[in-house]
Amino acid sequence: MLFRSISYVWSTLIFAGADQIRRDVRRRLMRKFLVQSPVFFEKNTTGSLMAKSTNDVNALGDFAGFGLMSLGDATLYPLGILAIMALTISWKLTLAAVLPLPLLIVVTKKLESRITSTFEAAQEAFERMNERVLENVSGVRVVRAFVREEEQKKQFGVQAEDLFRKNFLFARIIALFTPSARIIPGISTLIALGLGSYFVSTGEISLGNLISFFVYLNLLSWPMMAFGEYIAVAEQAVTAMDRIQELLDYEEEVRDVPEALDYEAKGSICFENFSFTYPGSEVPTLEDISFTLASGQTLGLVGKIGSGKTTLVRSLMHLFPLPSNSLYLDGQPIEKYSLASLRGRIGYVPQQHQLFSRSVRDNVLFGIEEQEDNLICALYKADFLKDLELLPHGLDTLTGERGIALSGGQKQRISIARALLREPDILILDDALSAVDATTESRILSHLQDDREGKTTIITAHRLSAVTGAHLILVLERGRITQRGTHDELMAVDGWYREQFLHQQLEGGNHEYE
Repeated sequence: MLFRSISYVWSTLIFAGADQIRRDVRRRLMRKFLVQSPVFFEKNTTGSLMAKSTNDVNALGDFAGFGLMSLGDATLYPLGILAIMALTISWKLTLAAVLPLPLLIVVTKKLESRITSTFEAAQEAFERMNERVLENVSGVRVVRAFVREEEQKKQFGVQAEDLFRKNFLFARIIALFTPSARIIPGISTLIALGLGSYFVSTGEISLGNLISFFVYLNLLSWPMMAFGEYIAVAEQAVTAMDRIQELLDYEEEVRDVPEALDYEAKGSICFENFSFTYPGSEVPTLEDISFTLASGQTLGLVGKIGSGKTTLVRSLMHLFPLPSNSLYLDGQPIEKYSLASLRGRIGYVPQQHQLFSRSVRDNVLFGIEEQEDNLICALYKADFLKDLELLPHGLDTLTGERGIALSGGQKQRISIARALLREPDILILDDALSAVDATTESRILSHLQDDREGKTTIITAHRLSAVTGAHLILVLERGRITQRGTHDELMAVDGWYREQFLHQQLEGGNHEYE
């Protein structure tokens, strides 16, 4: 009864510790993911990150639980048995019987490298399959629109088969420990039988002692198998830890400087000879950008696709390492501000609107549940109230994976409402009105004009009608400012802005840049 109680407590503690390790490692990984710049996610696909956060973490937990238990069974338990055999029966017979056991270590060493390589190959195959599933789920509309269901099924089948084969190969290698764990103790038994019979004939030990010796020797079978199990689990854990450690050791490209300042967000912005090149690229995205925007003013950014508009507005959130002393907020270089205080004062609506698999309410209130009283007001400003009547459950309607249950215009306006609910000191709308019609755009801009009075707003747009009321409009081309001024000033001179505005008026305002 005492042994069972001890075994229960031991098992509970060790497996509880394994679960705690899984929890803590996943927490560390998530904290790491949330502070990384876009460069990190260019190097690591979502499928890879998910695989390392699930399978690799589980491998560490298995080692901390089952692996350590197997190690105890393979060391402490057999040492106790061997001590009893040597002290109570014959130390000579015991020594002879254990001579073949080091062969198990030799077999283990032979299999270690194959275990590592096959396990890593299986994990990489799992990553690829993960990525395929994510792409097909998020892009299911495109798959159906192009009638590629059967092709995607075939491609997924190929990857699933590849994963099966690699896992099966790994299982075959692990299975080699079982015959080894039985054959080597069998050799020990043969040695013990021959030498023990001799000792019985000479009277050195009795027949009863020899029988007891074989009973003890038989008890060593499980420890030998447990040793093989431990090696297999340990090799998986080592490989998994190397993959996880690679993520944990990744240095953040952007981090707070010592004694970083809190951004008070008065709203003034100044670019001085600002140039930027994405990491890994040799071609600058922005060159020699210089302009000043006073607090409370609205900036309009227009230009051809790829002219650098999005890069310019993203620099205000300090997502990438930036050149020193070239971007100032409220008179201070942006790198002097803490990232949390800076981003906490900026409302950002990206081109690729991101909704979560939650309700409309939860998406708008994302991270600021205490603002629920202002929820309807934010939806009104984003001109979304009329859409609530069309949704089956109103605010509690689930948006689906990445908002798949909603139209592009609805997703954009939910993103706008989410940004407005924060009442940010600086609001960035990065082509955030591209999926709405001209009437809806006009209403949203009218609401913004009333709501954003005295606050800084930056709008990038395809339709020039979205920026006509801006205090300053910049025309970008290949990363450089080619024109600047108000709408009236730019319309008074020949140039890209005047040409495009007139052309869009003739086309009804729906012309997209080429």
